[in-house]
Amino acid sequence: MISASAPLSARVWAYLLERFPPVAYTLLVGLFTTSAFALATRQTRSSVSADEALRAGAVVLLVFLHLRLMDEHKDHESDAEAYPERCLSRGVVTLPLLFKLGVLAVVVEAGLAVSLSRSAALAWLACLVFTLLMRFEFGVGRWLNRHLLVYAITHNPVVALLAFFLWTVAGGAHDRFMGLYIGIVSVGSLAFEIGRKIRLPEEEIVGVESYSSVLGKPNADRLLAGLRLLTGVGLLGLGAALDQVVLGGIALGVQVALAGVILSGPRRAKVTEGVATMGLLLDFVWIWVLAC
Repeated sequence: MISASAPLSARVWAYLLERFPPVAYTLLVGLFTTSAFALATRQTRSSVSADEALRAGAVVLLVFLHLRLMDEHKDHESDAEAYPERCLSRGVVTLPLLFKLGVLAVVVEAGLAVSLSRSAALAWLACLVFTLLMRFEFGVGRWLNRHLLVYAITHNPVVALLAFFLWTVAGGAHDRFMGLYIGIVSVGSLAFEIGRKIRLPEEEIVGVESYSSVLGKPNADRLLAGLRLLTGVGLLGLGAALDQVVLGGIALGVQVALAGVILSGPRRAKVTEGVATMGLLLDFVWIWVLAC
């Protein structure tokens, strides 16, 4: 187990592996970026260079990172009590260090966004402003912390803003396809967030709310399944708009199958989280398939 006396690079890497797994997030952002570009450029017949795609993807990845670092500051006291084994709780990394990493991430984001285009920089700036509002929980943190589902819904628009950023980089038109894309990824990401926090009764952590502890396990499962189905309907609508009704129907069928798994009976938190993660990744893959 790494200690606070280890080299800085080793401590930061240990923190990332624990709280922001680079491979998993790179895959997620890669699919997110690819799906946006595939759909946006289909209608405009434009293209995005590999260099532009890498820069745009890096911006999105760094936004997710600075969101994680902001969360560490917001939740430090409760997390230190509930998760004493974490690197931050043990002093392997500190809040001042994470703050500096967050500032560095934002500076790099800004540089990359400006290098893409003026409109991309403005879209990124909207993302940044919203993340700052999230950091301070819109000034109603105490109330939001007592309403977990509302908390998730009010924080979800950051995904829509990132989707708009990618759409802007790709030069996509502000049309129904943009609306469908933003809607699908927003609902899919909300399902992912819900799925990460559904536990069996014996897995609940004292002092840490989950959707299963707030709503009850059956209701939390129904909510997650409903969001998966809603995402499937969105994919069907996108397929119809692209004259790909059969593929859209298959995409809906896959989401129905995932909802069936969710509702099939008790399962451990890791399994539910895995299904929710698979669902989100499949959303991006299906958008890409429909657009090609």
